[in-house]
Amino acid sequence: MTIASALLFSAAVAAVPSPQDTSRLIGEQFLRTTPEKYLPPGHEYEKPYGRGEMIHYSVASLWVNALECARIAGDADLERRLIDAWTPYEGEKRDKLSTRKHVDHLIDGAVPLEVALLTGSAKAREIGLWFADRQWEEPLTNDIQRANISTGESSFENRHRWWEQGYSADTRLWIDDMYMMALLQSQAYKVTKDRKYVDRIAKEMCLYLDRLQRPDGLFNHSAESGFVWGRGDGWMAAAMPMILELVEADHPSRARIMDGYRRMMATLLKWQRPNGLWGQLVDDPGSWDESSCSAMFAYAFATGAKRGWLGPEYLAAAERAYAALVAKLDKWGNLADVCEGTGARNDRAWYMGRRRINGDPHGQCALLWLCRALMSAAE
Repeated sequence: MTIASALLFSAAVAAVPSPQDTSRLIGEQFLRTTPEKYLPPGHEYEKPYGRGEMIHYSVASLWVNALECARIAGDADLERRLIDAWTPYEGEKRDKLSTRKHVDHLIDGAVPLEVALLTGSAKAREIGLWFADRQWEEPLTNDIQRANISTGESSFENRHRWWEQGYSADTRLWIDDMYMMALLQSQAYKVTKDRKYVDRIAKEMCLYLDRLQRPDGLFNHSAESGFVWGRGDGWMAAAMPMILELVEADHPSRARIMDGYRRMMATLLKWQRPNGLWGQLVDDPGSWDESSCSAMFAYAFATGAKRGWLGPEYLAAAERAYAALVAKLDKWGNLADVCEGTGARNDRAWYMGRRRINGDPHGQCALLWLCRALMSAAE
């Protein structure tokens, strides 16, 4: 970037809403709906988002990060209302928190753990730790569970085999799993300061890196798909710095995770588009701009730059992405051009034809991650 273009960019960034204002807009939008029946104003789905009447994993992440953003911004009123929204789930709405032993459901426990961090609530702590510990419990034959690896081999045998090796019984070697596990286990560590939660998730991340990461640092969507789907890689990009923030310098897994993280970040920087965003298929210049992965990658950039793991060019890249993303927000705070939930296929047309949703919580939560990282970087 030339000096002249850098000055123009700095002026443009100054004109966009601050991360504090953006996170407040998205947090207020969250409070206009019900977590287990997520359907706020302007959201484009025809019916409430999620599986049945349970809290969807993306909504759980949205809630946790809305709380963290309100805390960092010093917005006590929004923080209080977000905490108050949790209270019914300790009582009359307890059945809206799924007890199914599956990564997409156990992440609900991250919400009460965040409430416990902010309020000291013993009840929220108890509920949240139940979810975190359940993720590493010995699997039982009557666990209702999908197959745990993408090949679809016998689910119970594979769950138990992973557990015997010290991994979560939820191990499936699907790239999106690492964020679900990392958020829950890192929250449990922050509440308890018990290193077992860090050791669990660091070991798990090394397994996923060893099995799934490509030489260029990116990840194919699955073993059967030869395509680098943006949001799938976004989950991995976000999980690595989350874990690195917790593992100490001499932790046996740190060097492996740092290497995988830096290799991925270097390749992502090369694939960032001139408009600041990334594609639905990261390494495919002909794919459309996708918002959720763009926010996820920018979060990973900003966090690494803040911690000194990456150079200042990564923070500048994160700020470019932020400016492009906030331009896609509507008056309610819904983010446009978010890919709908997507299974893996070895078919470019499949990814190119996926529906683009305005206000999909996968994008809402990811933009809050980025707001939080940018606010933390300014602290």
